[in-house]
Amino acid sequence: MGIVRKNFLIVTSMMVATFLLILGLLYFVMPIYYNQVKLQDLRKSYLSIVKDLDGHPDAEIFSKIGQLDQAEPNLYLILEDDVGQVLYPDAQTERVYIESDNYDQIGAWTEGIKSKEGHQYSLQGEYAFQSLSDISQTLVTFYPFVLVLVFLLVSIVALVYSRLSNRRITAISETTRQMQSLEAGLSCQVEGQDEVSRLAEDVNALYQHLLGNMEELKRENERTQARRKQEADFVRMTSHELKTPIASMLGLVEGMIYNVGDFRNHDKYLQQCRDILQEQSSLVQSVLDATTLDLGEQKDEEFDLAAVLKQHLMPSLQMAQLKELDLELDLEACPVRANQTFLLKAIKNIVDNAIRYTHHGGLVRILLKDQQLLVENQAENPLSPAELEQVFQPFYRPDYSRAKKDGGTGIGLYLVQQVLDKHGFAYRFEAAGDRLMRFTIDFKQPE
Repeated sequence: MGIVRKNFLIVTSMMVATFLLILGLLYFVMPIYYNQVKLQDLRKSYLSIVKDLDGHPDAEIFSKIGQLDQAEPNLYLILEDDVGQVLYPDAQTERVYIESDNYDQIGAWTEGIKSKEGHQYSLQGEYAFQSLSDISQTLVTFYPFVLVLVFLLVSIVALVYSRLSNRRITAISETTRQMQSLEAGLSCQVEGQDEVSRLAEDVNALYQHLLGNMEELKRENERTQARRKQEADFVRMTSHELKTPIASMLGLVEGMIYNVGDFRNHDKYLQQCRDILQEQSSLVQSVLDATTLDLGEQKDEEFDLAAVLKQHLMPSLQMAQLKELDLELDLEACPVRANQTFLLKAIKNIVDNAIRYTHHGGLVRILLKDQQLLVENQAENPLSPAELEQVFQPFYRPDYSRAKKDGGTGIGLYLVQQVLDKHGFAYRFEAAGDRLMRFTIDFKQPE
């Protein structure tokens, strides 16, 4: 059963029951209350008459009693002397006799009064009035018509109330069904501050939270798809990078096995095989580092980056000294919250690249100031804008280093990008003129 019908039946039943209760009370209680009030009023009137007559002269008592008797139609006065002779009403005054058939409330009070001359009198007050009981019995004949009228009025009021009270709930229900489409901009109308209004507010808050979660799931799905594509591309490129050297080494080994031509010189070609294996070992280690970074759980901690760099950059700085590079190092205290192992690995990759690709005697500058790390080097072969756009791709190497004479695997800057992106640090790699290449990392947290 719908709420409108339920409210209609409940309100109608309650209002009809209320009206029946009121009519019942009127029928049974009102006559009793009316009789009591009427009797008290007559009693007060009688006592007031007694007070007005007591102590006055005889002549004034006889003249005034008639006026007082006429003033109260439901009270009939009788004045007698001390021997029981009726003095009022006298023979000239019309005597009214109270008949029980005409009245259902009959009684009398008697009080003594004394005139100014000292005569004792007995003032009797007889009362008689019609009770409401007979009137109530008469009204009973009209009760069916009253009940029909009450039922009609109650039905109309209950129907209007039920529809009005359910209007907002119906609107919330319709809006909620529309929300199944997860369209933006939908909300339940909030009117007032009652429970229905709080329900509308809760539905709106829940829907906005749901839309936010759906949007976040959508973005997460897009990121997951991008990561899967990236992983697939990474695997394909890794396979390609491993396939060619392995095929080359297999050719060398087969040549040595069958002593084909110059391959009889096993020492020469075993050395080449060893060089290839060393390169592939370095490549596999780089791939493992990238895979560990991608799958490992990131645990951040607060530490001073300057102190960590001074402790762990010593091997790289010694390599710069061996190449007789002009090294500038200035590290200020810089509190950073990050995964220390991953961040240090990324920075060492940047510094090692700067040292590796700087021409003999060139400048390498490492500055840490104002929450920013700056690594500059005078490159032997500065990167072009086209090369800068691709330098963070896995296994990408500029044309001048494709022979791998510098020992690069093409994974270093890809690893750097993954680490910095995971921590949300802003960075850029650019040409700064005069053969300078500059890598900048900003450790300031966005506000």
